[in-house]
Amino acid sequence: MPSRQRAFAAEEDVERLEEHSVKYEIMEKKLYEAIREAGDTGIMQRDLWKKLGIDSRVGMRILRQLEKQGLVVREEVVHKGRKSYVVRAVERAEDRVEVPPFLEEVPCFLCPSLRRCVYGEIDISGCTKIRRWLDGAGESSPEGFHSSQS
Repeated sequence: MPSRQRAFAAEEDVERLEEHSVKYEIMEKKLYEAIREAGDTGIMQRDLWKKLGIDSRVGMRILRQLEKQGLVVREEVVHKGRKSYVVRAVERAEDRVEVPPFLEEVPCFLCPSLRRCVYGEIDISGCTKIRRWLDGAGESSPEGFHSSQS
């Protein structure tokens, strides 16, 4: 039965790898959001690690990926006589795109919770606004977005 044990071991390795990649992806999103929240002034790299409670080695691995993707930049600065880095989000073209007028009737494009829907934090099937729009009722109600989930 050694082959069966190897098969189970391989399945466990795959599960661990998937769990790690999901955690990594979540941490990547949290790191990027923290950098974006810092605005134009950016955030000191060491403050970023403290804010998220992560090890600097893990944080640097994620930060390098975000740099490669062109989402953030690191700027070398001298802080209290020591070399450090300020991290800033790069303005992306998609951040400057305006929604064409013919799409303004789709509630999702103007919804402040769109990012949460995209990341799966909100179940779109619970959104009364999109359900009403899909049913053809349109914008007749002044109710807010995702009112059934708030």
